[in-house]
Amino acid sequence: MARLLGTVAAGALAGAAAFVALMKWDDGDAVLHERIAGLEAEVAQRDVQLEYLRERERVARIDVVEQVEAPAAPGGMRTTVRFQELGADGGPLGPALECTLDGDVVYVDARVIKFDDAFVERNDLLRGSTLLVFQRLFGEYQAPADGFRLDASGQLPAAYSAEQGVQPFHESLWKDFWKHALDPAMAREGGVRAMHGEAPYIKLAPGRSYEVELRTSEGLTLRALEPAS
Repeated sequence: MARLLGTVAAGALAGAAAFVALMKWDDGDAVLHERIAGLEAEVAQRDVQLEYLRERERVARIDVVEQVEAPAAPGGMRTTVRFQELGADGGPLGPALECTLDGDVVYVDARVIKFDDAFVERNDLLRGSTLLVFQRLFGEYQAPADGFRLDASGQLPAAYSAEQGVQPFHESLWKDFWKHALDPAMAREGGVRAMHGEAPYIKLAPGRSYEVELRTSEGLTLRALEPAS
């Protein structure tokens, strides 16, 4: 990711330098003006690429509902959380899940599909962003298989709205997720860089809230929000 950003940034700087140099030689030459216009468009496109590569989307929120000492529980503590998936407008997407975990750490398990950098750079409509489907929540003293289910296995992500529907290309990837993930040739044919599970985790504190974010060209991140004043 850092190398990709560096390449785009270097291209933007080179284009800007060439643009400035040509401006000094502006003598009314039509060819020269055409070249300047082309460089202006190139610099603008590089700016868009840089901004898109940094883009983040909030995809879920976790609120700590209650945290209590529980001597009989593993870790001596139990934490109740509320998990709410978010839509493109930042509003709730489907019903929230409330569950109680042993301990004070939560793992957010998801499947992700990451596409080749070339598609991300040009904001390809089908392959311009990392895709994900949530799987389950679980605590540090809990086996993942015993976690709390978020999306039914094999189903399409809830983020696909009824109005937009799901692209057949995406549908194929989700329904045959592990088949694509384990077949490098098939993955390359679809422009896929990687398909795998991710389970970032974070420590939970009483009364705190957390955001789950998805980077355009990367995967999931978890971050604590500022405490309510």
